[in-house]
Amino acid sequence: MKSLCVSLVFLLLTGCAHYEYQLTDPAQSAGHIGSKADYVVKLEPLEYRFRAVEGRLVVQIHNPTDQTVQLKGSESYVVDLNGQSHPLRSLSIAADSYGKVIIPPPRPEVYDSGPRIGFGVGVTHVGMVNDARYLEPVPIMDRPRYLTVYDEEDSYYWDISGEGELRVRFTYQRADKSFGDDFRFRRMKM
Repeated sequence: MKSLCVSLVFLLLTGCAHYEYQLTDPAQSAGHIGSKADYVVKLEPLEYRFRAVEGRLVVQIHNPTDQTVQLKGSESYVVDLNGQSHPLRSLSIAADSYGKVIIPPPRPEVYDSGPRIGFGVGVTHVGMVNDARYLEPVPIMDRPRYLTVYDEEDSYYWDISGEGELRVRFTYQRADKSFGDDFRFRRMKM
């Protein structure tokens, strides 16, 4: 109980740090991107709505035109805080609709979706508890198990930490015309 009180006091004194973004380029659209409201930037023919969510930059790309716009993933990229380039996925944005891009994209998770009913002999797993030297039998299905898909060779999924600059290039195709928009963001601890 004492450790719980100490942890609670620590959290209250330090607060919960989170990250937000500052759009720095294009200069005419510069502004703060927070977590409570969208920051809207109109670059013809599209409209971008930016928001910081759990340390990630969420971009809604609105297409108010009467033609489908294709985000060309093979020609679009994000340069992370360390200078590494990451690809974006292709995305068709229908007329008068929007598509969403999350930077960095969350890794897919695989999990057990719920309880199972079955018959048979119970199975237990013996493992370490809290890295102690004591072994304790733990039923295999007494809690959900989450598995994160991780492949070091897949540069599409990546993590972000700390402060720094992100560069983003969105390249599009509409009818017979190709165009693109470039952005620079500063990630800041709040």
